[in-house]
Amino acid sequence: APASAGYARATPTPAAMATPAAPVPGSPSPMHHEEQGMRLDAQAELASRVSRRSVVLTVAGTLGLAACAVLAAIAASGSDPTADEDAVRRLEASEASLLRTGCRAVQVGEPCHRHVSWAMEHGIREQPEDYPGLNTTSTFDDVQAVLHADPYAKCPLPCSQAQAKAAGASTQSALGGDTGADGTVTAHSGVRLGWQPTNRVVGQGHWCSVQEPRAGWRIRGCGRRPTGLKLKVLTYNLFWWNLFGRRHGNAGSAGHLISGHSEPVPYDIMGFQECESVAWVLGDAGLTAKFGGLTGPHALCIAYRKEAWELVGDGVSDVGEDRADQWYGTRAAMWARLRQRETNQTVMFVNHHGPLPVGTGGRCGGEATAYNILKLIAEEAYQTDTIILVGDFNAGPDASTVKSLNGHLFPVFTGNSFGGVDHVLSSCTKVIETRNLGDGGSDHDALEAVFQL
Repeated sequence: APASAGYARATPTPAAMATPAAPVPGSPSPMHHEEQGMRLDAQAELASRVSRRSVVLTVAGTLGLAACAVLAAIAASGSDPTADEDAVRRLEASEASLLRTGCRAVQVGEPCHRHVSWAMEHGIREQPEDYPGLNTTSTFDDVQAVLHADPYAKCPLPCSQAQAKAAGASTQSALGGDTGADGTVTAHSGVRLGWQPTNRVVGQGHWCSVQEPRAGWRIRGCGRRPTGLKLKVLTYNLFWWNLFGRRHGNAGSAGHLISGHSEPVPYDIMGFQECESVAWVLGDAGLTAKFGGLTGPHALCIAYRKEAWELVGDGVSDVGEDRADQWYGTRAAMWARLRQRETNQTVMFVNHHGPLPVGTGGRCGGEATAYNILKLIAEEAYQTDTIILVGDFNAGPDASTVKSLNGHLFPVFTGNSFGGVDHVLSSCTKVIETRNLGDGGSDHDALEAVFQL
């Protein structure tokens, strides 16, 4: 698992699942946080150390080659390096450019590696117009260099081409964006939403303190242009420790609930809380072949329909923490950015399981938890993205977490479980339909929403 993503993609099998003790309702299992959490943290820390060391050594090595090239040229001309101001400026510019690019090789499991592999296996053959300058003989580094210019791919520059980059070479966008005379890039502008904070700080004294966003700041939009595309999403707390731990899936009851509402219109994206294995859930629903899945930390999972959607980015970030009297750990928001294959519409789907006790916002408070989620969205999403935020927030409609979110996102739908702690929010106000699907053996109801993009 890449340290930057912060979560493991390996999923346990039902036979490997232990039966944990019952936690407080609405919370993730103690087994996950105490055993799997510590194991993931240790693995992530080790991978992070190795990754940082590799990046530093690679950049340093490349900088050394660039410096040698300049100094060799000076020596060949017989001039004095200390007196050659032009050479010094060239060297400094080269170093600065290489430091900005952070060239390195990508690892299996990173979003960039997935994009490069897909382009080499399918994209260049099936959609050559989207990959200018590339052909079926192009190397991995060639494709990575082209995708480096595409903000959705999150590809670092390969070091084999870092010197060309430092010298001012540019690459074209893999999605064919054209740059106008004013610098505006059409098709994929790559402009982030951008965080707009005030001077007021909430959650002061804690790691999760954050500035309040500007009052008039609203996240709105249903995509870059009208397409007629309908987006069907699901959020579902699976009550894992009980439904899958003690009852071993209850004969696939949750999966059957999902599959029963997948026809005639299938789901596009689904977010699960208290989910230890997205593979188990998809298997019970009979959707393994049709869906890709991400199993994250804090018992968060995301699944997406592969035929219609391509995963272009993903990550996870802690946004809150349980209060000491019901402490299971920190709480995260897990996100996936997906591109609709036919229309190129992009969606940032965010899945969250909120802190305990219910309705308090936990140690950080409701405002801080909400603003940390909004800050994550603002820093990771692009202006052309449709934003979908789902989850079991452990906060009802009148709690400060939900009220703070509603000030900046559109409230789409709220469930009934535990006073209404499950929610769907969005930047898109074009809501076609919402439905409460029942519990399917969980202690939470599954919620469905359909949008017009």
